[in-house]
Amino acid sequence: MYLLSILVFLVLCIVFMINVTGIGSTGIIYFIDMPTIIMLIMLVIPMIVIAGLLKDFNNAFRFGTKMKKPVKKAELSRALEAVSFAIKAFWTAGIFTFLVPTGSVLIKNSGNLNLSLTISYIAVGLLPLCYASAFAIVLLPLKAQGAVGCIL
Repeated sequence: MYLLSILVFLVLCIVFMINVTGIGSTGIIYFIDMPTIIMLIMLVIPMIVIAGLLKDFNNAFRFGTKMKKPVKKAELSRALEAVSFAIKAFWTAGIFTFLVPTGSVLIKNSGNLNLSLTISYIAVGLLPLCYASAFAIVLLPLKAQGAVGCIL
């Protein structure tokens, strides 16, 4: 059920982006930036590994997708902490990957400010924040299930 709800969420996001851009179905291309997604994942996975929560993060998905037998309270709380940490890590990585290129663009263009070019760079720089929020939204149901303790 969790995976189905994520799929429905992604489809609704795509439909929303198509309608918001006003360009039709080709507007979704403006929101796809694979290097940014890879950079976010490359920043978050080491943070989870260094924190020692990778196994618990995997358990959170295991508990959330197929819960057959009861789970110990300690495993449940560690999985909840791992999901909470991952959400914070995605936001931190998103803010970092927004600030570094945006600061670089503003420093490089400080002498001769070409407004349209600078706004275009900043618009592309906002994509990491969009992706971080999308990852956080995907992880929020796991966090809620863990807090309630009924499914996670």
